[in-house]
Amino acid sequence: MHQPVPLSVGAEFVDVGILTKGKPTLGMTLVTLLLQEGVRIRVHLVDTSDRPVIKRDDVLFALKLAQDRGVICEYEYSKERQRAFSAGRLRLLESLKGPHTCFLDDDIVLPSTTFARLAATVFGGGEYGYVAPLCVNAGASRGFLSDRPHYSPGGIFYQDDLVRSILLEYYSTTVDVLDARNSSEKVWELAFLAELFPALGRQTRVMDESLSYHLDYHRGMRWELTEERLMMRSRAKVTELVGKHRAALLADSNVG
Repeated sequence: MHQPVPLSVGAEFVDVGILTKGKPTLGMTLVTLLLQEGVRIRVHLVDTSDRPVIKRDDVLFALKLAQDRGVICEYEYSKERQRAFSAGRLRLLESLKGPHTCFLDDDIVLPSTTFARLAATVFGGGEYGYVAPLCVNAGASRGFLSDRPHYSPGGIFYQDDLVRSILLEYYSTTVDVLDARNSSEKVWELAFLAELFPALGRQTRVMDESLSYHLDYHRGMRWELTEERLMMRSRAKVTELVGKHRAALLADSNVG
């Protein structure tokens, strides 16, 4: 019987959530993730595509690779359509409960050392905000986040009770720019995460020596990602939820 390949002797994991709508790049994303060296990972895949990706050979073969690599890789199918992005992220978060959490898009690929480099900077160091790779061909590089370092898919963020409670409410109650539902109050997750951790006073870092690659080479910039109003709504949501959940945790600690 073939034995799983030991990836790391360390005790800590990176919990990786992938939300997919069935892009043809998903198989490449999974394979480069599963071939990460020097770090232990657990993977949860939420599928919002019209036809379940689990029926595709590239995905089935990737799941077989996960078995050979000794990597826990779970799959679930979501029929949500109006808030497919936000509800999908919520399902990922509900499943990913470890302190070192990563959201990875289905069109991002990683060199085999990326996660190990990121993890080496945060494992065992206590509370932090996020550490992210430098994303090559990042879509946000042409929007209003272009002049500042920011969280990118493939980054690892620290999830304690405060961050978890904020994100659970955020994904439960908001409509993202990537959701189909119409709303005059849409927000943008990337802008929200870019603002959240500095608002909590937590250290953030983009590591230029660690890379990720965005494989969406043929699409132009989404016009709505250049709207200042979108940034303002996302920033206002950060202020609202940080204030609310900090106060709730403080009240609970005083009662205890």
